[in-house]
Amino acid sequence: MIDYVSGFFPCKHDPSKLISGMVMSFDSLGNQEWVCNKKLSVEGSHSSKIQLQSHSENLIYFTGNPVKFLQGHNLFGTNDIRHLMRLFFDELLTDKHKSLGLCPDPFQYDLIQDGHYELTRVDINESWHLNNIREVQAWIRAVGETAYLKHRGAGQFSGDTAYFGKKSRRWGLKCYSKGNEIKAKDHKLPPELCTPEMLEYADKSLRIEAFIRQLELKRRHLHILSNWDIDTPTQLLLECLSKLELSDVYMLKDDVLDTLPTRLRMVYQTWLNGDDLKQIMSKSAFYRCRSEMLKYGIDISTKSPKEKSNVIPLIRVLEAQPVGIPNWAYERNLVA
Repeated sequence: MIDYVSGFFPCKHDPSKLISGMVMSFDSLGNQEWVCNKKLSVEGSHSSKIQLQSHSENLIYFTGNPVKFLQGHNLFGTNDIRHLMRLFFDELLTDKHKSLGLCPDPFQYDLIQDGHYELTRVDINESWHLNNIREVQAWIRAVGETAYLKHRGAGQFSGDTAYFGKKSRRWGLKCYSKGNEIKAKDHKLPPELCTPEMLEYADKSLRIEAFIRQLELKRRHLHILSNWDIDTPTQLLLECLSKLELSDVYMLKDDVLDTLPTRLRMVYQTWLNGDDLKQIMSKSAFYRCRSEMLKYGIDISTKSPKEKSNVIPLIRVLEAQPVGIPNWAYERNLVA
């Protein structure tokens, strides 16, 4: 599904209405170097927000999550970015947002409806359902510690999110628990959307997101929205995922996770993947962990078994189809 989008709408407007303050810079002598208008936050469905900024008399910069702006959440959404952006722009023209002062002429409106304008960033994601949030967290922890992008190296595991190519100017990936995200302060679901079905859907969701930045969009000629079709987002995400090397990486099954202390899970995982722990750990740490692992019937001084009945290959999770939009979401008007 389409997540975060940034770009420029060709649209006449009153620049004074798209300002929420100014940022100024002064040199050491107190002379003003530059001044910049701050982006204006615009509230959408269920208090979700996007940002607008006047770029020139006929150009408006936008950045934010149009799916969340329209439906109040982004647990699920659409891959049809052209239709999504039409709905998004039309919402900005409604009486609710009359104070924005947007007044596109017929030619500009047609350009926007047809997708003839520039994008500078597009985030695409899909969700895969595991049995519960603990398995989702185990998958993310395993991939963050052991997987890598071909020709670009290992990722970064921070908190409960695994990043690959986080600082790239072109594209990158991140893997995270949607269940954890909607419990975080800045991403909480609106109270009226916190139904048992929504929470269960989120808790089971392993979310994998590709962020495509301006350089990569231009390289692929996708910086113009009209060059996208409904299959483009899925193709882009799968291409990015294909560069993630995790064919020999495993995650523990839930019953194993329940028995092992947290500090030993990564040790066990590393051993299962065939790494020589003696080369990785200090002598004292190795023998201390070995002693503790023996209590669970595991000897990390031996080679890991070829038949791994108590683990799940990470790649197997992604071989399944993404979970998609549940029927009850349509019945309850939770999809824009």
